[in-house]
Amino acid sequence: MQVGQKFSIAVHILLSAQYFKDEKNTSEFLADTVGTNPVIVRQIIALLKSSGLIITRAGVGGISLARSASKISLLDIFKAVNGSENLFKIHENSPPACPLGAQIEGLLREHFDSASNALFAHLSSISLQNLLSELE
Repeated sequence: MQVGQKFSIAVHILLSAQYFKDEKNTSEFLADTVGTNPVIVRQIIALLKSSGLIITRAGVGGISLARSASKISLLDIFKAVNGSENLFKIHENSPPACPLGAQIEGLLREHFDSASNALFAHLSSISLQNLLSELE
């Protein structure tokens, strides 16, 4: 399994919004900094806006952070673009009569949840401000 590129693009967009805060952060400008199509940037901007992480300026164009960079964690961004469903999915439809199939979800769920919780704890400990500080 792999976390999709939407996450790193979303982080890049938010970093750009703060790093280039005196610029007009339009989808075209951001697409140039990310190296992708403006349509993809607009889709991710919509997710970030609906999660309350950015403010968009209609007419004038551009985005800005909805709150301080120190108050936006990587976990906030991850959840904005990936939702809050389980990180690990367990296959379904194993035959209940099978001694393994009947127990596979119970066997794996605790371990998968533990791994997810560790990742989420780490992501929540890193703010956009931490990343911006690393840039300087």
